[in-house]
Amino acid sequence: MSTAEVPVSAIRFVRSVVLLAVVSAARPGTVLGDEPAPPAPPPAAAPPPAAPDSIAWRIEERDVRIPMRDGASLAANVLRPKSPGRYPAVVVQTPYDKDRMGREIGDGRDGGAAARGSTKSWQRFDRDHYAYVFVDWRGFYASKGAMTGVDRRSWRRGLDGYDAVEWTAVQPWCDGKVGTWGGSALGKQQLDTAAERPPHLACAVPLIAFMGQRYESFYEGGVLLEAHTKTLDALGFGVGAVVSAAPFPAAPAWELARRLTYLPERIDVPCLFVSGWWDNYPREVVETFEDVVTRGGDRARAESRLVMGPWSHTAVDVREQGDLAFPAAEGYSTSITLRFFDRFLRGVTEGWDQVPRVHVFQTGEERWVTGAKVVALQGEATTFHLRADATIGREPPAAGSTPRASRTYVDDPRAPPPTVGGRNLPPLTYGPKNVSALATREDLATWSSTPLASPLAMRGTVETTLLVLCDRPDVDVSVRLGDTFPDGKTYLVGETVQRASLRDGHAVRLLRPGEPFVLRLRLPPHAWTWGAGHRLALFVGPGSATRYGRNPHTGAPRWDEASAVPATVTLLVGPGDATLSLPVVER
Repeated sequence: MSTAEVPVSAIRFVRSVVLLAVVSAARPGTVLGDEPAPPAPPPAAAPPPAAPDSIAWRIEERDVRIPMRDGASLAANVLRPKSPGRYPAVVVQTPYDKDRMGREIGDGRDGGAAARGSTKSWQRFDRDHYAYVFVDWRGFYASKGAMTGVDRRSWRRGLDGYDAVEWTAVQPWCDGKVGTWGGSALGKQQLDTAAERPPHLACAVPLIAFMGQRYESFYEGGVLLEAHTKTLDALGFGVGAVVSAAPFPAAPAWELARRLTYLPERIDVPCLFVSGWWDNYPREVVETFEDVVTRGGDRARAESRLVMGPWSHTAVDVREQGDLAFPAAEGYSTSITLRFFDRFLRGVTEGWDQVPRVHVFQTGEERWVTGAKVVALQGEATTFHLRADATIGREPPAAGSTPRASRTYVDDPRAPPPTVGGRNLPPLTYGPKNVSALATREDLATWSSTPLASPLAMRGTVETTLLVLCDRPDVDVSVRLGDTFPDGKTYLVGETVQRASLRDGHAVRLLRPGEPFVLRLRLPPHAWTWGAGHRLALFVGPGSATRYGRNPHTGAPRWDEASAVPATVTLLVGPGDATLSLPVVER
């Protein structure tokens, strides 16, 4: 099927739903699923640059215009070392105002707000051996006018990245080697730029970012990520209405969006992926890394790295996360980033071969674990059982009890339990917050293990399996995994949710009241150790607000205040009914 045969509404949807405006439709004539057409020719090559000593050397230039292939130009700030010369350059493309980004390198003012991480980290960036180019995205801030007259059938934001990289490479202060850096939307733009394969791009450092767009960018377990979507709207990206209009994963537009934008085989430069256990999308970041090192070009496969720390989306390399602190993780990814740039932009090879491919932080042990592959670091699935007496243990409940043991709660969608910590953007709280107060809620069924005699370490994906009854045609069920410390405080490890009508993944199957159904809820990957004397804690109940959109329990896919009704949910806890699978690592 060619793009000419795709409904116009689907094409419009893809263009609109693209997170942070990083996706454009395929060009006419492209066969969906084929490799994208080569980029349009870049602007005509600039004249050979003048030698640095023949021009007036300026450490900083603001509002430099970078020409694009369509005749438009993007605004940029350029920072150069104090001494005249030719240097490798780091290009940072942002929709959040280059004038804020420019302050990160050097004086550190407002660094955390602008780049999703520690201000201390930005102050460590090397000003003596690198130039930096901060570019406003087309359509944003000083590049706002560049969107006027754009032909969206052929334009891709990655092509702007291509032109910015190639312009930088031929400047008189650049030695021709260019890398890219930045977090979140800035990271996604790096991957889109790398997919266009600009000749002078040497490496990329996408922080807290995965490649492409997909249903899971906006829905978790079939439930709208309401707070996240509203935050994007508040930032001016306007995705809320179109995302809400496509609540099902089987919608053709979602498949189209993924096929057009998830292209790890196009990445042919070393990439340093950085994310965190409380980042918005740790599973998708790990997936992108694994696909780049298996399907990408030779350089990407051989030299890419992954760092997964105890960080949230807005606090990479920061010591404090939620209500806990992780001193051994502070500044860790920045140290590797500086070595990464030195290796691929300056040719400093000493010791790089000893830098492991994969780094994960074992939360609760305050240490880093490294290896050659993600799978090599994962634990072995070990089953724990949820019992009728509200305990968690490796031994299943006794068989033969009559009537069948169960736990029941009422889900009132007008009074959902609050979101407390987790994988959120401000203004919601994030990270490992104290969730002890949730244990007093009547709409949450809680389980706890006995105090552990020895530490219990897990690394990988946690899965909870539940056998459920509900008196309504649809309901959302969430699980929150916690760690109860010896002082009685419980901290959030992870959270996820599943809409019952989408329990099979894609097909919509409404419930039959009184008929049991199985729910499997998979938490994002994590590495956590419960210490000796600690207890496992599990909360099962309605999806938290306002992280998740609410379910009216009528079978309708969207929230409707007028028709919403409470749902009575019964969790069966007989032998094998309710289990918690932890990827346990033997110590």
